[in-house]
Amino acid sequence: MLHRSCRPILLCLLVFAVTVSSGLAQQTETPPKKPRSRQREDTQQRADSLRAIAKRLEVGPGSVIADIGAGRGRDTWVFADVVGKDGKVYSEEISEGSTKAIEAEVKKRELPQVQAVLGTPTDPCLPANSVDMAFMHRVYHHVSKPHEMLKGIWKSLKPGGHFVVVDQHRGTLVDWVPREARAEKHYWIAETTIVREARENGFKFVEYAETDWHAKDPFVLIFQRPADLDAPDRDPDPALPIAPDAVKLLLPASGEAHQRVALVALGEGRKLVAPLLKATSCEAVDIVLEEWATQKEERPPLPENVTIPSVLTEKGDPGLDAEALDAVYFLDTYHLLFHGPTLLAKLRERLTDSGRVYVLDRQAPKAIPHREASHRRMIAPETVKQEMAQAGFSLLKEGSQPAKDRFLLVFGKADGEKSSDGADSAE
Repeated sequence: MLHRSCRPILLCLLVFAVTVSSGLAQQTETPPKKPRSRQREDTQQRADSLRAIAKRLEVGPGSVIADIGAGRGRDTWVFADVVGKDGKVYSEEISEGSTKAIEAEVKKRELPQVQAVLGTPTDPCLPANSVDMAFMHRVYHHVSKPHEMLKGIWKSLKPGGHFVVVDQHRGTLVDWVPREARAEKHYWIAETTIVREARENGFKFVEYAETDWHAKDPFVLIFQRPADLDAPDRDPDPALPIAPDAVKLLLPASGEAHQRVALVALGEGRKLVAPLLKATSCEAVDIVLEEWATQKEERPPLPENVTIPSVLTEKGDPGLDAEALDAVYFLDTYHLLFHGPTLLAKLRERLTDSGRVYVLDRQAPKAIPHREASHRRMIAPETVKQEMAQAGFSLLKEGSQPAKDRFLLVFGKADGEKSSDGADSAE
């Protein structure tokens, strides 16, 4: 027989067990109502983003859109609504199974304006001069042969048509993998890489459009096939040539001599490397910007008969040895800097007290964000002055223009007295 003092405890345990059991049964029989599906919400937001981009580019009823790397057609169906029955959507994929699946869905949805296209990893295989807007959503980072693919897209666009790329890593490269390894795996590409490759293959950078995109992480780049370019064989917005005698503007003052300099030079600016080294007869190190490189071993060609060591920056750090620098030359490269504060700090550490930093670059007509300056390959002198001042440099002088579209600024360490106009009092 149960002792009388234990009966209250047993009663409490029985009540607790019944309560728990009842609660579990209630959860099993009538689960709480789930909130609206995140996937459905994302689908609607993405559709709104696609419509916003199409509107931005004046693509609408009657237009032609190419959805390159369409997958199951998630974006294709939105584009079909954008262009209407009088327009056309090329839904492109590189496997026959994917295109057949798209064709089946087209019939089911009764969308005669949509045509499935079987492309290849190097060519979307679209009709020439037919597309108003080509679109890639998280596809470009899989492209293993970008130059071939970009040429195919360029040729498919109408003159003046646009190419929109949505992908997943703003700034510079993080996943340094061989290009062929990208085809089957998700190695995110950098926006700086896409801009460089697009420009080299005939595309003009127009703008970035993340304000039209619903997600925070991706970048949205818009390019254009220029109406006045005959073939996708060059940058349609190149800098003007620099006369070889412009090297005189980069030499130290009379009686001074350089022992060692750092060169950050690309494009037309790289053509000044040989005459500069010949005139100074000094040692040099070639700093290659990660903002430019697409592979860790990639280096821009050095002029004939020039042999100097080179280093690749890593998040702005050039990894220089302890030797001092008498001068640093940014020749058509300063505009590229995404990691400017780090690079400038490292260079300042190595620069002698009397050392100079020369910035020769293409002049933007107005001040623009540095990200935009990088993609447009031009920058405002005032932007350079502000950034250099923040990095601990003072403006010594503004040199003569080395070309009609260029400016030249010379800086020193901001340790001495400065005159009222911002120049070092000793200059």
